Amino acid sequence: MKKIICSIVFIGIMCSVSFAASATQKKEEVVYAGVLTYLGTTEQEFQEGLDDLRRAVAPLIPADESEWADDDRMEAFIGSLVKTRRIIKFYDSLLAMQMALRSRKIDELAIPEAVGLYLTTQNPNYEILFSLNMEPSTISFGFKQGNVALQKEFNTAISAMKKDGTLSRLERKYITEMESSEPERVKFQEFKGAKTIKIAVTGDLPPIDFIAADGTPAGYNTAVMAEIGKRLKKNIRLISVDTGGRSAALSSERVDVVFWYRNTEGLKTPSKMRGKNLGGIMKDTLDGVILSVPYYEWDTDLIIGRVK
Repeated sequence: MKKIICSIVFIGIMCSVSFAASATQKKEEVVYAGVLTYLGTTEQEFQEGLDDLRRAVAPLIPADESEWADDDRMEAFIGSLVKTRRIIKFYDSLLAMQMALRSRKIDELAIPEAVGLYLTTQNPNYEILFSLNMEPSTISFGFKQGNVALQKEFNTAISAMKKDGTLSRLERKYITEMESSEPERVKFQEFKGAKTIKIAVTGDLPPIDFIAADGTPAGYNTAVMAEIGKRLKKNIRLISVDTGGRSAALSSERVDVVFWYRNTEGLKTPSKMRGKNLGGIMKDTLDGVILSVPYYEWDTDLIIGRVK
């Protein structure tokens, strides 16, 4: 049961715990947490769903917290989950969220493990407050409703890249075994007279989705796109947008494809929590958008804070 509760919390919100919280602290604390904007819900809906989730989880926790405390982290998680209220703030870019953390407008931010490790390596003023394994979250490609032909082409390419080991190789090169402090630039093959696919990049999940200081996209997502372009024999044009602007860029046809983070398709809710008003934190899809099969996944999120 504890694994199910942990998974539900982190899939839905990625920011419901803090390693700094004390399990023995009796007075409720309020912590301001930043997350990158969800496209399928509003900040208010997200907050309402989080508050309802918190109330739903409280009765499921044994009175004797030692039954749950496999280690200090789990004890801190239990204390924080029920006794600390998170006020969620959406940010349309990682830069804006980091600026809010530095200026103390928020107390923590929640990001995938690879991003958290990259940020804490680059910035000594950041520290990892908490980490927790969860059910896998994924990254897929998003297409405008009706663009089924392009969706199928991408699915075919992704499946082939999984089968022949290309995705694993690129993940090692650009994420898990990256040797430099900045992701390597990626070269795109040009196909004369071929169709151009416009892809939105945000730079908000380095080194997965990365844009260098000179405006050049790099990193894992870019490498995946270069490989897909080569296999489809189509040209790739990358267009920089904020995380919160992906939907508008897609619906206006400024771009053909967006990166879709935190796809929660297939999420199973424990029976004791069904019927609760969790829509605000579980809804991570958007009307008018269809998704490819996932091409990257992670099962650990990190809560990052600023060293005082």
